[in-house]
Amino acid sequence: MDFSQFGSQSRCSAFLANIDERQTATVRFLGQSFTLPPWSVSILPDCRNTVFNTAKVAAQTHIKNAEYVLPLFSNSSVPARFIVQNEDSPQSTSWMTAKEPISLWSEEKFTVKGILEHLNVTKDESDYLWYFTRIYVSDDDIAFWEKNKVSPAVSIDSMRDVLRVFINGQLTGQLTPACVVFVAKSWVVQPVQFQKGYNELVLLSQTVGLQNYGAFLERDGAGFKGQIKLTGFKNGDTDLSNLSWTYQVGLKGEFLKVHTTGDTEKFEWFDLAVDAIPSTFTWYKTFFDAPAGDDPVALDLGSMGKGQAWVNGHHIGRYWTLVSPKDGCGSCDYRGAYNSGKCRTNCGNPTQTWYHVPRAWLKASNNLLVVFEETGGNPFEISVKLRSAKVICAQVSESHYPPLRKWSQTDLTGWNISRNDMTPEMHLKCQDGHIMSSVEFASYGTPKGSCQKFSRGNCHASNSSSVVTEACQGKNSCNIAISNALFGDPCRGVIKTLAVEARCISSSNSGYSHY
Repeated sequence: MDFSQFGSQSRCSAFLANIDERQTATVRFLGQSFTLPPWSVSILPDCRNTVFNTAKVAAQTHIKNAEYVLPLFSNSSVPARFIVQNEDSPQSTSWMTAKEPISLWSEEKFTVKGILEHLNVTKDESDYLWYFTRIYVSDDDIAFWEKNKVSPAVSIDSMRDVLRVFINGQLTGQLTPACVVFVAKSWVVQPVQFQKGYNELVLLSQTVGLQNYGAFLERDGAGFKGQIKLTGFKNGDTDLSNLSWTYQVGLKGEFLKVHTTGDTEKFEWFDLAVDAIPSTFTWYKTFFDAPAGDDPVALDLGSMGKGQAWVNGHHIGRYWTLVSPKDGCGSCDYRGAYNSGKCRTNCGNPTQTWYHVPRAWLKASNNLLVVFEETGGNPFEISVKLRSAKVICAQVSESHYPPLRKWSQTDLTGWNISRNDMTPEMHLKCQDGHIMSSVEFASYGTPKGSCQKFSRGNCHASNSSSVVTEACQGKNSCNIAISNALFGDPCRGVIKTLAVEARCISSSNSGYSHY
C-alpha cells in the first residue's frame, strides 16, 4: 500500500497479492472484502475499487497469417529480380554472391603474445574476432600420428558463445552453445587436420548476445574463458596462450559496407547458380520490389542457417534457424513461479524464420537485400511475405472488470472513482485498414476451448451470433457488453462468458464502406 498526505488531503493506492498457486483467497482490506484468484495481483488505485487483476486479462488474440506475394515489376535496368512465383513457392531468380576472405586484410590488425578477451578487442563494434597463428608440422609428427593412429586436436576448457576453427582457410569445425556445455574440469576437443610444414590456424570467436542481468555481469565477457591447447603432437601438448597471435576485428564485407551499397567495385561479386552448393561465410545480394498494400512485410529466412540480413542498408536482424526440441511443449498455466521451460510452444520448429521489414525502409522498386551466411543456406528459397491478422478472438466473463477507459481522468486524478457502470466489455479490433467481414463463432454462456477451437457449452444464448454480428460486422472495431440485458440469461445463477472469433479482411477488398 502507498499512502500520501497532502495537507488535509490524503491519497491511497494498493496492490493485493495472492501467492497461493491453487486456492482463491478472500481478504479484508480497509473494511472491505476482496476476492483474489490464485497467483494474482489486484490493483486498487483508490484502495477501494479493483480496476485490474492479473488473472483476469481479457486481451484479444490475433492469429497472423503469412502470404506469399509477387513483386511490382518495373522497367528498371537492375537485373536482379526477387520472389517470382513457380509451382511450389515464390523464389528469387537472380542472386549474386561473394566470399568473405578467411585471411588477413585489415590495416588495423595487430600481433601480441597470448589469447585476448573478445570484447576488450572488438569494443562491441562487431560480432566477429579473428585469431591467426602458424603451426609447424614435422615429418616426425606425421609419423607419430600414423603409428599411434591419433589425430591432433584443439582443446578448450571454456568458451563463451560460438567458435569456428579454420585450418589453411578451410572450416574444420565449429562449437556452439547448442552442442557445447561446459562443466568444471571438462574439455571440448575439436579434431584438426594439418599438412606437413607450416599451417595457418585461425580461430573465429563470435558473440550471440551479452548478459544483461545478474551480479557481476560486467565480468561475463565473451570468447575464450579458459585454457586452450593443441594436443596430439610427438613432443606433447602446446599451450596456445604462449604463441603469438594476430588479431583482426570484423568482416571485410562489414568494413567495406557492402550491406549498404552492394558495391561491386571493392568486393568481387559473381552470379549465383541455382544449383550452387550451400557455402559458408558467404555474402549474397539481390533486389526486390515492395509488395502493394499496407500489410506488414516480412522476409522468410527459413532456408538459411545463421547470419545477418540488411534491406537498403538497414539491419533487419541476426538470424539463426535453430530447431527447438520436439518435446517439452504442453498445457500452459500462468500460476506458479516462472522458469525457462514454462509454457513452451512450437516444439520441433525453428525458433524464428520471419523477419519484419518496416515499410518506411522500402522503396517502390529495386530494394537491396544483402545477406551474410555463416553456416550454409539456400538464398533462392528466401521469400517476401505479407503478414496480417486474419482471425481475432476474445473471451470475457461477467467476473472480469470493466475497461479502464470507463474510469474518467477526473476520477483517477481526483481519486474519486465512481461505480456508475461496472459492466465488463469485450473489445475487438482488426488491424488498421481492415474490417470484420464475418463472425465465425459467438457464444454467451459457458463456451469451451480456445481461439479457433471454440465450442458451445451446456449454457448458450441463442442470439449470441446475431448480437455480435450486428455490433461488429463491417467495422474496424467494436465493443460488446457482457450483460444479460443484451443477451438474455440462458442459465440463471451461473457466471456467463462471451467467446467470439471473427475474421478480418482488407477494407479495400470488402463491400463495406463504413467503420
